[in-house]
Amino acid sequence: MAALGARRAGRSSLGPGGRRPLPTLARALDWPLSKEEKKHCLIQVCQREIEESEAHLDEQQEEIEELQHEVKALRRLSTRSTAAETISPRSEEAPAELSEAQEAPVAEAVVPREELLQQALVAYFHERSRLSLVTNAKKSPSEIAKFYGNSEEHVADLWNSIREKDHLQNLEAVLWLTKSLPSPMAPREDVELSRARLWRRVLMRPSRTRQGYNELRLRALASPQAQELREEVQLELKVAWKGENFMSTGNLSDAIASIAQTISAPKGKHLRGAVQVASLLIYGLLPASESLEEAETDAFWCFFQLLTEMKTGDDETTRTFCARRVHDLLKVYDPALVEVLDHQGLMVFVATRLGEAFCTRSGLALEPCAQLWDVVLADPQGFAFCDFVVCALVLLRRQDLLRLKNDAEALAEALLSLPKAVPLERALRLAKALRALEKQKALRAKAREV
Repeated sequence: MAALGARRAGRSSLGPGGRRPLPTLARALDWPLSKEEKKHCLIQVCQREIEESEAHLDEQQEEIEELQHEVKALRRLSTRSTAAETISPRSEEAPAELSEAQEAPVAEAVVPREELLQQALVAYFHERSRLSLVTNAKKSPSEIAKFYGNSEEHVADLWNSIREKDHLQNLEAVLWLTKSLPSPMAPREDVELSRARLWRRVLMRPSRTRQGYNELRLRALASPQAQELREEVQLELKVAWKGENFMSTGNLSDAIASIAQTISAPKGKHLRGAVQVASLLIYGLLPASESLEEAETDAFWCFFQLLTEMKTGDDETTRTFCARRVHDLLKVYDPALVEVLDHQGLMVFVATRLGEAFCTRSGLALEPCAQLWDVVLADPQGFAFCDFVVCALVLLRRQDLLRLKNDAEALAEALLSLPKAVPLERALRLAKALRALEKQKALRAKAREV
């Protein structure tokens, strides 16, 4: 009887059909995700993929640096000449011993844009299928890539269309676009010489001479503010590009100080960041110069041209205007992060600190900053493109920044460390995607108005 009672008690706990009912939690997990939850999951997946890609690039960096070190050493041995005795950003008293921090990273192998687009589309369709989300594509990834993969504008137009049809958030769309674009840091056989030629071609004008620079330099030395300007230049020189071996090159500090003082003299006050800009210009131009004097002259006139074209200023109005541009762009892609930065009063800090003095005071090391200039000077927008670079730096570390939303001091420190924490290639790739997508959105909006 006891055994029969136990069996009846056991049956009473079973549901209809003799099966035990599922626990409440297990049933809850069977319910499908809402539309917003699916979007949130998709964005998280994209963000994780970007972080994993960055980690993979970091792991390969040591191998890349070792290979380039060997290439550089072999090239120097095969092309050693009297030119090796001249001052160079890559040389020191012992030319055979090169600092790893000074060497330019080897660019990745160039992957055709069509192939990149096809890979991104395959990954996108896979994610949509995995999350049970409908996509409106009627052709295969290879067919779409073949049709749209011939230019950056067409790739951006494709992802803008997908964004509208599949109801993607702006951040989600631009992350997929980033995967579809090639690296903006194209490989070059001789980085130093091609850099110097590019900078001179974009910034130099035929009428700029050594005599003209000397006249302006003497006029600056004779001005009433000459002593005060020299002192401020020397103070900035002590902290500019600290730790860079290039800055200890003989006679370099005098050339930098002369450029900074001469460029600041017309306004009677020191132009903040002038030392950093002058140093970077000499660093980029010196390898293709016959002497330091020639590099100094060309660096001054390049600096003069930058100020003339950009009409840049060092006042509150200029900083507020820059902050507004970055604010408006970031708000389109990450309104939650913008709300945090506004609440902590750090939006102006983001725009002005990271983009100050043509990005030379952003915290980038000398060679990465020169690589940034290579991309910017080759870009049709010039230094206006830096707004997109600043936004890209912030977006690539958005999760880390959001975790610090209640700690203003820690948030400011995290923002300052962005140029060193984010691989430059990743930031430039995302910046290109941001600019391309914004352009397509504007074109489509204009076409609708017509």
